[in-house]
Order: sequence, then C-alpha cells, then structure tokens
Amino acid sequence: MGERLLCGAFVAFFLIVGPMANGPEPCSAQAAGGTQVAQPAVVINYRERPRYPFDPQRLKLRPAVDGEIRDNEWTPLYTISGQPVNGTVYLNWDDENLYVAARMDSPGWFVTNFDANGDGWLRGQDNAEVVIAPVGASGVSPVTVRLLDAGANRDAPVWNDVVVDPTSIVIAARQAGAGQVVEAAIPRGTAGLTLRAGSQIGFRADFLPAATAPAATAPYEPHLLLDVILAEAKIVAAPGLVPKLTLEDSTLVPGQTLHAALDLSNQLDRARGVRSVTWSGVGPSETYVKLLREVNVPPVKGLKTLRLRYSSPLPDSAVPGFYQFVVSATLDDGSVVSSTASFSIEEAFSINLESDPPEVALIGPTQVKLQVTLASPAPGFKRAQVELKPPASWEVKGKPVRSVNVHRENGVAKVHYIATIPSATQAGDYRVEATVTWHGRTWTTHRTIKITRPER
Repeated sequence: MGERLLCGAFVAFFLIVGPMANGPEPCSAQAAGGTQVAQPAVVINYRERPRYPFDPQRLKLRPAVDGEIRDNEWTPLYTISGQPVNGTVYLNWDDENLYVAARMDSPGWFVTNFDANGDGWLRGQDNAEVVIAPVGASGVSPVTVRLLDAGANRDAPVWNDVVVDPTSIVIAARQAGAGQVVEAAIPRGTAGLTLRAGSQIGFRADFLPAATAPAATAPYEPHLLLDVILAEAKIVAAPGLVPKLTLEDSTLVPGQTLHAALDLSNQLDRARGVRSVTWSGVGPSETYVKLLREVNVPPVKGLKTLRLRYSSPLPDSAVPGFYQFVVSATLDDGSVVSSTASFSIEEAFSINLESDPPEVALIGPTQVKLQVTLASPAPGFKRAQVELKPPASWEVKGKPVRSVNVHRENGVAKVHYIATIPSATQAGDYRVEATVTWHGRTWTTHRTIKITRPER
C-alpha cells in the first residue's frame, strides 16, 4: 500500500514518453532476476521555473542536426547540475525550425516544453511537450509530442498526442563517452510555433534518468517556463550603453563582401570613452572575415548614438553554411559590450533541369524540350554561361552553350533548349547534363530521360 501511495504522489510530475510496449510499469522497473523494484523518485517540478543562470536572448542560427555539438555551433541556454542527470541545454532558431540540443553526462530522457505564444501554459492550443528517449532505448518511441489543448475550456484542458506528427521533428542522437548528445529541429507551425525576430516564447528543458519510466502529468498541472526572446543579434550591454550590430545582408555568397554597422547608444547624459572596438568572426568564420581592431574611436556623446562601419570580402573558396560574427567595444572603465549576429553563406547559383516530356515513347525522330532554371541569392547583375550536354547522338537546336543574365538578388533566369532524339535510339535511361559557369566556378545538374519503344 505504501508503494502505491508513493507512485500516486509523484506520477503527476512525470511526462509521458509514448507507448512503452513490453516496458516497465510507470512506478516500477524490471530487475534482472524478474522481481519488481521501485524506481528512483526523480521528478520534474513544473511548479518551479528552472533556477539555472540563463541568457534569454536566443540567437538566430542554424546548427547541423547530426549528433555532434561543435564549438560555436550552438548557443547554450543553461547548464543543469546537482541532478541525477546533468548537462548543458542549447537553444537556437531560424526561419524554419526551433533547434534544441543537450549534452548529458549519462543516458536519459530529454524533456522539453514550449509555449509558442509565450502567454502562459494553461492558455490556448500552443503548449507542447517534446520528449526524446534515451539513446539505445528499446520498446519505446524515439520521440513523443503532446499538445495541451486549453482553448475550448481553460478549466478542463486535455492532452492530445496525435495532432502533431512525431516524424516531423528531425532527431539526431548518439552516445558520447558515458553520456549522450541529442539534437532536434522542431518545425515552424508545430503547436502554432511562429519564428520571427523579437517574438517571445516560453521554454524549459529537463533530464530524467534512463531507468525512469515516465508517466503523464495531469492536464491541469501548470508548467512554469522561462521566457526567451528570439533575436537576430545577441547583445551584451553595460550600464547606460547598448550596442547593436546590424548586417547589411545576412545571406551572402562566396566572393561577396560582408558589410556591418555597430551602433553604440549612450543612455546617460555624459560622454563615454571607448578604448577599442574589435570586429571578428566566431569559430569557422574567423578564416573568412578579417580581424579588425580599432583604437582611434571617438567617445559616445551623452544621449547620443555613435555608428561605426565595417566591411570584409569573403573568399571565393568560402564553404556554404551558417556562421557568426561579433563586435566588442572596450570602454574607458574596462567594461566590455558586445553584439553577435549570424549570417549564412550560400552557393552563388542553384540550377535545375526539366524535361518535357519526362518520358519518351520513341517511334521516329522525336523532339524533347529541356529547360535550365538558374536562381541566385546574390545581389547585383550576373552574367553566367549555360551549357547543355545531351547524349552524343542527340542533336540540339541552336547553340548548346549560351549566356544568361541574372539581374538582381534572388533573381531567376530560364534557358530553353530543343533536342532531337534519333529514331535508332534504343530503349533505356539517358542522362542529360547542364552546367553553369560563373567566375571560374561550375555548377552541374542532370536529368534522366526514360525512352521506350513500342512493341511491334
């Protein structure tokens, strides 16, 4: 009887983690000899917010969800300590996903809760629990998502564990020494999740030991979360002085120039002296942007804003990806303010080759229409060379090599070809290639056209 009372006492604080086929009962575990032993009384106290130091500014950044947490790839939220499972929680975002990750010192459940509108847990239909199972766990779902529906009746909320498809969340997890690394991408729109700079969401993450068999919290159990703000630039200010880093364009291509501006806003009525300002890349971007330290910086006048500018060309060899850039200012009293922003490097061109028709029933010489589509995120006018490479026996009408112009940022250009397939061509799959050349670089794509011959 005492054991049953213990289970009932803490079951409301556990989170369900999906169906546990052939698994242990919520308040017990199967010992090696087959006897039932009590689970450790490890609970998540949702009536208290996490008390770990945290930074509410969540930087816009796209990490790779591959089970590896690299230097400067993620932004830490807080570090859990003094618990059965300890480790660091990471949180970032971009226009497509909310990114969460954890580096844990032992295998366990990774439990996250978020309030998409930041308006309180028992409000609306925007509160969700995402629970990721321990690495190597068997008989349980790898990820479970439940939505708390308090929209119809706040006094009688209900859990819904089918409205969100768990497979829509990308998960990468692996063992790391005695512990584990877990990464996840939660798509925009999940539980009404809107991802834009300046918006506020509620969030918390907790760990439970792998041996624990989680059970559901009561629907009316309030979950106290931390308020975090989605930011395109992360700011560290000093009393009376606020820095703001602005990138002219946060999407660049190799060879393009990174332009940035720093605004130092003085909220005091006296001038603030600045010893130096340092501009630099963070982590991998250190090799792409120049390190610049300015020492002849004028003071920031009282109640005024000082603007400083920076530019650095990216090398043509820059690898596409997401990067961070930081500027810091050391003040006359030795204090330091800084602002960090993210930018992405993308390929100068993306190309696509389409065929009409995609499959050819060959009776005699047959024409097929081919279209090469180029898109470029880079601003400004660009003239590229497009070449179509069909099988050797095919005849292309006009020149196979043509020039094409892309006039503006995110511009699209299309090149049309007509190729004739000889009547003697045998049935089978034939590869047609298209290449785009610009500034000595080449992008290639292809299309496979299936040819059939009617039976005689």
